[in-house]
Amino acid sequence: MNFRNSVNYAYRPSCWGSSPWWGVRSRHHWHRGTWDYGWNNRWHRRHGHYYSDVYYPPGYSRYGSSYSSNLAWGLAGWSLGSLIYDTGYSTYSNPYSAPPVDYGDYSYSYSEPITVVSAAEVPVSEELAATSEELSTEALDRAMTDFEEGDYLSALKAVDEAISHAPSDPALHEFRALTLFALGRYGDAAGVLNPVLASGPGWDWETMISFYPSDDVYTRQFRRLENYVEGQPESADSRFLLGYHYMVGGFLGAAYEMFDQVVELQPRDTVAVQLRNLVESSMPVDDEAEVEVVEPAAPMEIVPAEAVAGEWKAVSADEKSIDLTLGADGKFTWAYEGRAKGSVLSGEWVIDEDGQLVLTDEDVQLVGTIALEDDDTMHFVLAGSPEGDPGLVFVRL
Repeated sequence: MNFRNSVNYAYRPSCWGSSPWWGVRSRHHWHRGTWDYGWNNRWHRRHGHYYSDVYYPPGYSRYGSSYSSNLAWGLAGWSLGSLIYDTGYSTYSNPYSAPPVDYGDYSYSYSEPITVVSAAEVPVSEELAATSEELSTEALDRAMTDFEEGDYLSALKAVDEAISHAPSDPALHEFRALTLFALGRYGDAAGVLNPVLASGPGWDWETMISFYPSDDVYTRQFRRLENYVEGQPESADSRFLLGYHYMVGGFLGAAYEMFDQVVELQPRDTVAVQLRNLVESSMPVDDEAEVEVVEPAAPMEIVPAEAVAGEWKAVSADEKSIDLTLGADGKFTWAYEGRAKGSVLSGEWVIDEDGQLVLTDEDVQLVGTIALEDDDTMHFVLAGSPEGDPGLVFVRL
């Protein structure tokens, strides 16, 4: 994915650490790819004719001058990495319990998204990094062999060893979740998957089924999960896991139903909210079905730059302050109290032709809709956020 063409992106290595999800294929020969969702077929059928008869993934601007001509692709955090948390725009809390990885001196608790863990890693020498990668690959090979042979306890122990050498590799954590699923530890699997999916899309079907000796083995495990969910009407974590498996298998309608139930049962699961909206908008549309054509909304009134210039303060979901300065000279700073290093972003800002606030730092771009509720109150919502995203409310200082 070319983040430089995305509405919101962070092409800054410090936001991704050493193992970004889009580079997994280069590290693992068995990795076929991730979900082929996020093109938002329904939206394109209803609105796409206004700008082109060529398909562009939502979140990608064809012309470069308009930041809102398309919708955002996938989850906002998938293109921003740890920056979406470093800025205070989003906070994360794993709603499910997860067994920690405890191997040797290494321990990981799954309390944060994988991108946050990766970005916090201390850089090491090339020699040490190569040794760690070799040890991790060796342990993963053993884990995959054990898994194929049905020895899931040994596979779990081996993948924990692999993670201890490469903790920021999302594929290792996703494999750990698959092993827990095979063991019937559904709540634990959901607790591992949630921070993984907060950081990037999961495996495609080809990748998942490649770990099994046959489709029948996977199908038996999958049916056991379905039966368990049916008998546990209040279980949010098992429904989250089942929604994931439906999604990997391409059953988007069933995945939507599961994630919708999760949202009702576990309101703290922000990842489920976004996955539900993603699969809903990605469902195939029957070419022969009558599609309601929605005319473009009347252009919104664009807030002039001079009306928003000044100093603003917001409070994040974890009750820490966010300070935004929009200088009359076109320069901005964004600082978040929850980030130890202080200032998060600084660069240039504009109000674009669609009335959106565009904040541009080197290799980073944030775009959001803004609305002035009065002269001293500004509502900012990141472009492409899921429906119902409260955004941030800034108060003028």
